[in-house]
Amino acid sequence: MSFRLGLLNPNTDRHHTAAMAGVARAALPAGCDVLAVTSPRGPSSIESAADTVIAAAEVAGMVRAHPDVDAYVIACFGDPGLAAARELTAVPVVGIGEAAYIAAGLVAARFAVITTLRRGIPDLEDGIAAHGIAARCAGVLPLDIPVAEQGAAFPDTTEAIVAASRRAVQERGAEALILACGGMADVARAVQEAVGVPVCDGVAFGAMTAYGLWRSGLRTSKSGAYGWPEAIAYSGMPGFRE
Repeated sequence: MSFRLGLLNPNTDRHHTAAMAGVARAALPAGCDVLAVTSPRGPSSIESAADTVIAAAEVAGMVRAHPDVDAYVIACFGDPGLAAARELTAVPVVGIGEAAYIAAGLVAARFAVITTLRRGIPDLEDGIAAHGIAARCAGVLPLDIPVAEQGAAFPDTTEAIVAASRRAVQERGAEALILACGGMADVARAVQEAVGVPVCDGVAFGAMTAYGLWRSGLRTSKSGAYGWPEAIAYSGMPGFRE
């Protein structure tokens, strides 16, 4: 029984898509396939609320365009379009943000979040509160380095992540770390080795969570909140409603 994961990158950066797909493939059991999809239009990285709105719409489009998978992972930490994607399919849909929070809660009592720009802190804090885990968060630490400069191709950024992670552990009592950017996925293990506490990467854990749901026979409920969208006509968008 083979498993095919749809990894959806809501921005247009193909290099980050390839890096995240590599992380997902490495995490999944042998024989699994990853269909890595880059948004065909929209922001090259997602830093603001405006970027997120556009990206969410593209997630819905990518789900519709690639229905032949067993589960999806939305590979952006803000989980844009997550609820919409769940409405549009019956297979499991996992956001890397929610996956990282779940992972941290399983391996530590307190965690810290390492993010890109300072402007994203309020939104991250709101998301942590919405997940009901604010009391377990030791803080959100910004790098002041954008999404576009994250990943193994930027060793100076990785050093900055390690430095911020060490501060989170030593000064704030964090017992685990969350990297709040899909572009950081391919440096998570290096940061973990350097800092010495669990580093929760939502791409790897999200891929395995999606696989676990599928392997357990669980699908997205179509009763209630994630039910199929009502047949409402859309103007100026031919083909969006069949």
